[in-house]
Amino acid sequence: MRANADIAAPDHEPAQVVVAEPGEGVPTRAFGNEILFKLTADQSGGALSVGLATVPPGGQVPVHVHDRDDELFLIIEGRYRFCINGDWKDVGSGALVYLPRGIPHTFHTVGDHPGRHWVLTTPGGFDRFYTQCAEVFAAGGPPNMARLAEINAEHGYRIL
Repeated sequence: MRANADIAAPDHEPAQVVVAEPGEGVPTRAFGNEILFKLTADQSGGALSVGLATVPPGGQVPVHVHDRDDELFLIIEGRYRFCINGDWKDVGSGALVYLPRGIPHTFHTVGDHPGRHWVLTTPGGFDRFYTQCAEVFAAGGPPNMARLAEINAEHGYRIL
């Protein structure tokens, strides 16, 4: 039997032990939100990605689908409104929202305060997606929508 450190997805290095203290991680800004990636797909051997997201008041993401990964939200602060398969649900601090792959969804923060949530995806790779999108937004001006569409397709995401 192999040790956990030897197990990896085919396109990843073996998983490594990671201890990320508060404030540590890889900060990444895209779509007006920031995610501090505490565990990347590379660090987990491709198993998962974990980030601490901060969403400004009224911040939102487009309706989309993950075709390759499942997504889990753990709400820490603020109020969120999720649309899942066309049904709206308001949630607040302490809520958990699990979205298996293939489920159309979006969310936005509600009220005058930012929202904070943990976002976990399995298998990993959301960190790579978000980093590539951040590069598009960092270029300044209106985002290159054609490039964002390419990035989405590369990672198995569809904007609806």
